[in-house]
Amino acid sequence: MLFIFFQSVSLFSQEDWKLIKESEDIKVFTKNENNYKLDTFKANVTVNASISNFVSVLKSIPIFPKWGHNIKSANLLEKSGDTLQIYYSIAKAPFPYKDRDGIYLNRFRWQKERKTLMVDIEVLDDYLALDEKYVRVKGYGYWDVKEISENEIFVTFSMQIDPGGSIPSWLANMFVDDSPYNTLLNIKTLLESGDYEKQTFNFIDY
Repeated sequence: MLFIFFQSVSLFSQEDWKLIKESEDIKVFTKNENNYKLDTFKANVTVNASISNFVSVLKSIPIFPKWGHNIKSANLLEKSGDTLQIYYSIAKAPFPYKDRDGIYLNRFRWQKERKTLMVDIEVLDDYLALDEKYVRVKGYGYWDVKEISENEIFVTFSMQIDPGGSIPSWLANMFVDDSPYNTLLNIKTLLESGDYEKQTFNFIDY
């Protein structure tokens, strides 16, 4: 059921997306879904790196603050082989608003025929007890990473996120505009710098 659910998430109809930002070859789109407070976002960019390079970065939890927009810290909670990880992260919010925390499950799937990596993101809002210092986020999303050539990939990042609490519109916009743009800009910069531990993964087979 989860597989079917996330497959449907990854197949958002293109005509519903609205382009809201384009810079540094990064495009950010949003779409309104009536059941949620904030728009769903989607952003994409071409990166000079391999699929394995991308997985290496996503699996290196301690370096998340280097590329995740406004990420203050990240800690691995659980993993199962190379295809599942659960981590806890804290995101900075401007004063006087509380920082946000979240528990994220990443499930990695390699689609050999399409030469595409899918990473389904599930936000496990009740995995840990609430901490009154933070506001717990909810949501879901995915990474879609398609190999264009041996050292070039097309990366798409999409999330539907509920930042929790009562927030003004300018702060809400940080989640649907600044967050995807800066996240992709940072991860592109990191991947193209090679400043991370490169690994190989058995589940990625050709």
